[in-house]
Amino acid sequence: MNYILRAVIHEDQWERQLEDIIWVCHEAGIEEVYLKEQCHQILMSPFPMEKHRRMAEIYGKMAERLREERITYSINLATSVGHVDCRLKDKDLLPYGKFTGESLQPADSVYCILDEGWQNYIASVCAVYASTHPTVLMVDDDFRSLNHSAAFGCFCPIHAKAVSEKLGRELDSGQLLAAVTRNSEEGRSVRRAWLEVNFEGQKKAAAGIEQAVHRVDPAIRIGLMNSGEAAHALQGRDMETLLRTFAGANRPLSRPLGGAYSDCLHQDLVAVHQGMALSMAQLSPEVEIISEVENWPHTRFTKSLNMTGLQMELHTLAGADKISLNVFDFMATPYVQEKPMVELIRDRKPELDKAAELRKGKAQDGLGLLWYPGQENLLETPGGRLDELIIKREFDTLFPMLGIPVCFEEREVNLLSGVNALCCSREELIRLLGKGLILDGDAARYVCRRGLGSYIGCDDMGDELNSPSAELLCGEEFHGIFAGNLLPTDWLRLEYKKIRVPLLQYDSACRVLTKFVDKDKNVLGNGITLYENRLGGRVCVIPGYIGTWQFAYRSRSWQMMRIVDWLSKGEFPVLVEDSPNIAPLYYLDRKTGEGLLALVNTGLDKQRVCLRCGPKLCICEDDMEEVYRLEPLELRMIRTCIK
Repeated sequence: MNYILRAVIHEDQWERQLEDIIWVCHEAGIEEVYLKEQCHQILMSPFPMEKHRRMAEIYGKMAERLREERITYSINLATSVGHVDCRLKDKDLLPYGKFTGESLQPADSVYCILDEGWQNYIASVCAVYASTHPTVLMVDDDFRSLNHSAAFGCFCPIHAKAVSEKLGRELDSGQLLAAVTRNSEEGRSVRRAWLEVNFEGQKKAAAGIEQAVHRVDPAIRIGLMNSGEAAHALQGRDMETLLRTFAGANRPLSRPLGGAYSDCLHQDLVAVHQGMALSMAQLSPEVEIISEVENWPHTRFTKSLNMTGLQMELHTLAGADKISLNVFDFMATPYVQEKPMVELIRDRKPELDKAAELRKGKAQDGLGLLWYPGQENLLETPGGRLDELIIKREFDTLFPMLGIPVCFEEREVNLLSGVNALCCSREELIRLLGKGLILDGDAARYVCRRGLGSYIGCDDMGDELNSPSAELLCGEEFHGIFAGNLLPTDWLRLEYKKIRVPLLQYDSACRVLTKFVDKDKNVLGNGITLYENRLGGRVCVIPGYIGTWQFAYRSRSWQMMRIVDWLSKGEFPVLVEDSPNIAPLYYLDRKTGEGLLALVNTGLDKQRVCLRCGPKLCICEDDMEEVYRLEPLELRMIRTCIK
């Protein structure tokens, strides 16, 4: 596993920092350096051009010495439009259109990516840095139509004008903001135009950067730090297209999601792997993946060495080609003052090399949690709120916590959620219905809307859960000792957010696993059901919301494992039974059958682990017990194979 050091260069200390960088690279086995022009612990708004010219001159001098030391010289452009707003003096401001978030108040020093003046500025900045001939120019994640402190997008006059031109009618900023959340076809048409405008502007800016850089040096690789799939959808982004626009004729390069700024547990820890894995699943194998381990604000008082090392391992398992290290502060503090971090980086490398070798040639496998492009155009907004435009996927981290390994591509058992059921083609949907399939409540409604309700054993008559309620677990086969238990629906919170729980009408051939009951335990309707359709497929409908309040329980884990096993007709590769906080991550070489099972204890208890292997999966470790214990935050890798 190759390391890349991210280092902020201070204009008045660069010579001392250069020696410091050379020392830490040799001491910790770091092969490459990304130099950054701005200290984000001081400022997060873009600099005037004069500053970039001075920094490029410094970089050129540093590059010569780094190459002499056989350290690869690259650049991370730390700020392009701006990460977080700041009130600056006039001399530090740029003369471009300002980012305008949902408050409709223009930013002070964060700029709109659609502004052609800004696009020319950033292309010129990148050309200046290209003159120093870095191996890579990595553009930071403020290159987007969102802002770190205004999360939903830009509604500035430039955006309003571009959307108006696309629609053929006049909209101002306030009308644009109101329209994108309107729960109607008219509202969704405005939203679609707004998203198209966002992405068109980003592509134009990326193309300008690519051309400016490659006119200077065609060999420079240009990459982009991404923001996660929900954020990409909210910008109308096609990440593969954007990365290729930046790359030009070179190999595309991306830093995926996967952050853990501070110590984290449970689902937050699983998300370190899953956010990265979901982003990678949307890209072609040609894209090189450079992960980032970032310890914001770069202190062991908020993130421990053990957590940093575990994040590095999770990134390796997710499939990082290299790991970039953003673990030292931005204040030019000598690295020797953080010797424990230097030692961690050095000493963890053999373990990462081993993990990378075990992971090589394998793809994440398990329950397929499907993602289709175009969801953002179809999302319903019954509450008229901007947060309803953010795609919710808590099951990405919940199902591993329940002991069920997952992946983000179609497998023999899949989960189809929300408007994904509208985004997939009829042919794709029929294929899914012939396999094992879990549908959440919204997806079931949409399948019925598409005239395929007979394949899932239900119909949507428009009825909904409309009172404080619970979910009753029925029968021992799928619930064991938990039969008769109640689980929360969390209706009282869902109702305020306009999140609907449908009361579907089920075919008599359906097997009912749960019932919704009111506060007096009167039955309101059927909940989870199982159904075998005429295609030979098996379907599970889960009408309740799939979230932590409803699912993070032993009884739910027991239930869902048996549902997945039933959907797979007993062929699911591996499950972790009744082992709270143990998350399995499973990878398979689909040609050779060689596999890797990684088990992560995401909690602070020493935890019993009980593996439940499918009929075709073998454990390839000597003296491997089926039941054992994992220490808190321990990650264990187990080699497997298919019979």
